[in-house]
Amino acid sequence: QLTSKIIDMMNQQRLTEYGENTKDFRKNELESIFFFLKDTNQIKAFGMLKPVTITYQAQTFHILGIGNIIAREKGHGWGKMLMTEIKSYLEREARIGLGFCDKPVVGFYEKCGYNIVEQLSTRFRYQYAKETNGRETLKNPRDILCYDTDQTLINTLCSSDDLVYINVPFW
Repeated sequence: QLTSKIIDMMNQQRLTEYGENTKDFRKNELESIFFFLKDTNQIKAFGMLKPVTITYQAQTFHILGIGNIIAREKGHGWGKMLMTEIKSYLEREARIGLGFCDKPVVGFYEKCGYNIVEQLSTRFRYQYAKETNGRETLKNPRDILCYDTDQTLINTLCSSDDLVYINVPFW
């Protein structure tokens, strides 16, 4: 259960990091798994895994969306430790994790052991776009960061140029 204090901190950090906060952690993230990295009772980094259903060529895949990855202090290794723990969780649970990332942080995710697939996000579509005022695609194309031990899902998604449908707005 996320406390109001933690939610307020996460919202403020998203504003600082991205210039906006489009998340409603109280309402939309009830099924998400949150990760917090603390040092002396202070949260240094946080992120989440969100249950996501992908539909591609009449196949359904249940993955965990990697999102809201923020290190509150840069250059101390907090983000890497957080991503290592998220990867360990995905390994233990035998789950696939996918997220969206901008070019400037691609190298960071690669150093953390994630694979990067360039421009794949341009084919992702939110299947309930009417609920987001028609927002069906990401504002800016991003690369996909992925943890998929045998690359089955990524190989499948890259096998054609067909659209990839997701059941939640872009996380």
